[in-house]
Amino acid sequence: MTRAEQRLRSLGEADPSREALPIRILQVGAGNFLRGFADWMVHRANDAGVLRHGIAVMKATPRPDQVTARLTEQAGMYHVLLDGVRDGLPFTETTLVTAVQSVVDAHQDWDRCRDLVRGEALGLVISNTTEAGITYAADDLAAAPPTSFPAKMTALLHERWSHFAGDPRRGLSFLPCELIENNGATLRSLVVRHATEAALAPGFIDWVTRHCHFYDTLVDRIVPGLPEREAAELRASLGFDDRLIVRGEHYADWAIAGGPAIRDEFPLDRAGLPVRFMSDIRPYRERKVRVLNGAHTAIAAVGPLVDCRTVLDAVQHPAVGAYLRHLLHDEVLPSLPAGSGDRAELRQYAAAILDRFQNPALQHRLADIRLNALAKWRTRNLPVVLDAWSQGRRAELGVFAFACLLTTYAGAFGEVEVRDDETLLTRLRAGFDAARPGPWIADFVASLDWSELHDTATTARLTAETSAHVRALLANEPARVLAALLAEREAGPT
Repeated sequence: MTRAEQRLRSLGEADPSREALPIRILQVGAGNFLRGFADWMVHRANDAGVLRHGIAVMKATPRPDQVTARLTEQAGMYHVLLDGVRDGLPFTETTLVTAVQSVVDAHQDWDRCRDLVRGEALGLVISNTTEAGITYAADDLAAAPPTSFPAKMTALLHERWSHFAGDPRRGLSFLPCELIENNGATLRSLVVRHATEAALAPGFIDWVTRHCHFYDTLVDRIVPGLPEREAAELRASLGFDDRLIVRGEHYADWAIAGGPAIRDEFPLDRAGLPVRFMSDIRPYRERKVRVLNGAHTAIAAVGPLVDCRTVLDAVQHPAVGAYLRHLLHDEVLPSLPAGSGDRAELRQYAAAILDRFQNPALQHRLADIRLNALAKWRTRNLPVVLDAWSQGRRAELGVFAFACLLTTYAGAFGEVEVRDDETLLTRLRAGFDAARPGPWIADFVASLDWSELHDTATTARLTAETSAHVRALLANEPARVLAALLAEREAGPT
């Protein structure tokens, strides 16, 4: 720590007299996105007098991370800096977020998690466990804690049901932010499945299905990590030793599908926040997930192979930028279902996304986007590939991103930061054979428990096209492979 940093005030001095808020929200996850999106919104609504909600953050994974420890050290407080453009001029909005009241690690103190879920004021659960989080795996509900996120929620709901003797007024409302289709409905189905397989009381299952509410949601804000050099400068300008500064774009959108009850329970829109309560978010979801998130996943796979480190690097790189534009206009936009918008509207939407990617204030690391990238590619990019094939179109740009991910995961390009399911990584690396990549790809694709690969023809095509890209990547410089792919695309229609 420099002498200048030693003079910075601790965040405990920022608002030593702040009022303790009742814990009304259990938040699963403490990454940049939730802190710069959901927590920021709750704080703003608290300030506006619309809510009086405290948040308890639960760390749900056993992987070490410093965020929850630092949240505890900083009394749950941190700064959010949002960058935007107003009247043609850039601006930055700074907020000291104070909504987080407590922090708990499920794998270190499960009993405290159980205490939290017995809280009378608790009403909402917000989560972001990435696409890999809302999945089924056999689990032990009696473990302390169960392994998976849905199993943890099942065990905690059972604790609450038992504590309140099945009181229908004590059901919880879930607002999952994971970018999977029908995220709320899927989480509910997994909770019921865990409860059924564990032979929990029928009364508990009835309470979950009738008195707990799982809302489908769609979230949108780019919230990248913050380079340490920039963070040090910001700490000095803020005057606080804040080790959890979040920087993101000012643009935000939160769509929540469901009845009027959630709007009354969580009325963020009444504080002027960008939250929409809708009957059906599916058309909006498909457009956003395939265009924005699918683009992120693709360039996070391709960009590092030509030395791109951030989204801005990738979009401004001549080859990766061209790859992204062709991916969007040739493969993604034609795949969008009816109701997503007409052709002109969709092109305008894609152009706006590319503009957001080029915000110079956002240093969005591709390494952060690659967290659980295989699950992300499955939900964001594979549907585009399958729709293109079903319509008689090619989708080699989307498959190319998959090939880049697999070869990167296998270690073929040296030290590229990878964070994903250890079982998948071990399987990929153990079978990797640079001299014979075809059988390696075939074995791996065959081992994937992906319901989308429901017939042999689809599996065979994905295997063949991925293998062709992998062979090219292993035989040539990735930049040359990408250039050849683009030259073929530029030469004629798809």
